[in-house]
Amino acid sequence: MPKSILTFLALLAVLLLTSACSNSSFKKFPFIQDEAPVQKKTEEPADKPLPTQKKIEEPADKSTPAAVRKAEQELNLGIRSYEDGQYKTAAGHLQNALGDGSLSVGDQITAHKFLAFIYCVSGEKLACRGAFKKVLALNSRFELSASEVGHPIWGPVFREVQAEAAGKKKR
Repeated sequence: MPKSILTFLALLAVLLLTSACSNSSFKKFPFIQDEAPVQKKTEEPADKPLPTQKKIEEPADKSTPAAVRKAEQELNLGIRSYEDGQYKTAAGHLQNALGDGSLSVGDQITAHKFLAFIYCVSGEKLACRGAFKKVLALNSRFELSASEVGHPIWGPVFREVQAEAAGKKKR
């Protein structure tokens, strides 16, 4: 073969190998010693609670029924959406969480409380009252935190519902 063709083929082979090696999807030859693998930064898990959110603990064993785990996930998504100001989305998740009754009583109270907040800020006073009534039906001694009960929109509604519930108990 003429020398110019051999030179051309050698340059072509170098060019092809160079471009193939720079391609990120190219798998290196197994006999070439690779450098230490670069640690890729992993994203935060989607179910990581926000700093202000109480994380519902996953059960240590997976014997908890799938419906309970799904309801707890919906509750977490509802709280997260609420904290992001996405009230319609939050209400949907919270209602899904309450859907089949598989949440614990404490988690049901949390879901109804956040629904009450959403209904109150959305101007749905009757729905807000109804959600607070459900909270108090689950735990008649339930109290909002100091900051929650002092809220100008839902604080007065909760106190009214609480007073009504206490009045019915005395009868």
